[in-house]
Amino acid sequence: MQRTWLVTGTNRGIGLEYVRQIAASGDKVIATARKPAEADELNTVKSQFPDAVEVQELDTGDAQSIAAFADRLDGRPIDILVNNAGLYGGSWSTDSERQTPLMMDYDLWEEIMKVNVMGPFRLIVALLPNLVASDRKLVVNMSSDLGSITNNKHGQSHAYRSSKAALNMITRGLAIDLAEQDVSVISMAPGWTKTDLGGDGAQWETPDSVTRQIKVIQAATPDQSGGFLNLLGEEVAW
Repeated sequence: MQRTWLVTGTNRGIGLEYVRQIAASGDKVIATARKPAEADELNTVKSQFPDAVEVQELDTGDAQSIAAFADRLDGRPIDILVNNAGLYGGSWSTDSERQTPLMMDYDLWEEIMKVNVMGPFRLIVALLPNLVASDRKLVVNMSSDLGSITNNKHGQSHAYRSSKAALNMITRGLAIDLAEQDVSVISMAPGWTKTDLGGDGAQWETPDSVTRQIKVIQAATPDQSGGFLNLLGEEVAW
């Protein structure tokens, strides 16, 4: 059965690789970016899979952008929503000082919370009719191992960590709230991946990470709703 995916933040990294792999699989994907005209790699993938890839403008940090986007998708079923768009504020290796106790960039922290927490929540609510109208009815919130309170042994990255922990709470809460409509919600920890955030020293190549994530998503069952899973399908401690 052909599915329709919606993936946010697809101009680069994990989101872009999702688009590549979903399109190649034969499913359809609505790929969003804040500035589609400047998303050269994404537009190249669209040209390779013109019947599978649809590129749409969306700024998940902007409530009006989300509302307008939902209006454009009115009535269209969405099987799997992947809330991938997120903000760290640079890279782990060069910009982490902006999230330390003595050098915290509070304006950045506010922006991170708006994009990483409020954005996904708003988008899920706005697209709930689209999800309910589909066969799969699954939401995947892209979290991080850094969002695990239990596994935090190193401190640092306080703004990003707190945003992903908050996103995990939204996953748990919405899984309960939306159960009556048969919508499942899970958090995904993609592993330390070689992206702009993860850097070249990361453990996972981006294609391998996404392949494993998609496998977990496709195998996810309703009884896993509200859970926090990694790219190997293992439960991550809250």
